[in-house]
Amino acid sequence: MPFENIVGQDIAIKSLKSIITEHRVTGSYVFMGSDGVGKRTTAIALAKAVNCAAGDSKLACDCISCRKIDSGNHPDVFVILPEEKKGSIKIGKIREIIYEASLKPYEGKKRVFIINDAEAMTEEAQNALLKLLEEPPENHILLLTSSNLAGLLPTVLSRCKALKFYNLSQEVIWSLLKSRGAEDKEAVLFSHMAMGSVGRAMAFKENDIAAKRDRLVSNFFFRKSALLREDLLTEDMTDDKEEGLNLLLSWYRDLLISRFTREDKELFNIDRSVEISSYSQRFSQEKLERDIVTIVNTIGYIKRNVNPKIALFDMAVELKRS
Repeated sequence: MPFENIVGQDIAIKSLKSIITEHRVTGSYVFMGSDGVGKRTTAIALAKAVNCAAGDSKLACDCISCRKIDSGNHPDVFVILPEEKKGSIKIGKIREIIYEASLKPYEGKKRVFIINDAEAMTEEAQNALLKLLEEPPENHILLLTSSNLAGLLPTVLSRCKALKFYNLSQEVIWSLLKSRGAEDKEAVLFSHMAMGSVGRAMAFKENDIAAKRDRLVSNFFFRKSALLREDLLTEDMTDDKEEGLNLLLSWYRDLLISRFTREDKELFNIDRSVEISSYSQRFSQEKLERDIVTIVNTIGYIKRNVNPKIALFDMAVELKRS
């Protein structure tokens, strides 16, 4: 994918084009920013650019090298992912990288190792990678992408050149959604809910996230049904409890925003702005802030593998308090 097709990251792309044309792409890099803003896509584009048969003039094209990278079949480009959704990258995978980095490029100009969600590396894996990050062999490039720098060791970060990727504007996300077939109503809603991430917006579109949000808001805000029916504690969070809680959190966040600003453009749940405006005036600032803290704490419990039914039941009890 040519850099020209990566939107909303002009600063990062300009920097990369500069070091490519000046033949200064060396060493280790960390692409940092929220999920779904183009880090992984840019890393692939960089791998294509440094190996492109057409040379610097096009910075990536449709040559055989670029096509192989797109299909995941290039022998000199490696993409490393966590073992499963929200899983880890263990030391065994890093040892494979270290071995491959001891070899010369097979058919490309440079060997490129892309470690996606690098914060998923275990501490043992990160420590094993340190020497390679500090002294990568000639014609070898390491690219780390991360949405949570707190999950990376300071010793890892200090060995990488950092490139910041920014959240995308609602206008950019709206335009991308429209170009991919979204209806006007969908594009408006999901560009607001996306929190700057086109990946998040597309996932919302594909997974009918508005319907899931409506059920969660009904159960935990309007009816507090979770206190009465145990099955409601998890039925809307089967696949991703953290995502479900973030949807609920966005509702309470909007209530607090609406209570003070009355500006719909700042709302995530723009399609329900009338209800949000009405209900926001029925709660004190202290109550809304307390509820937000409760949901955030529950997200923390879920991340630490606390029994989800207990965590969600306790949350529902707290949300019901006046």
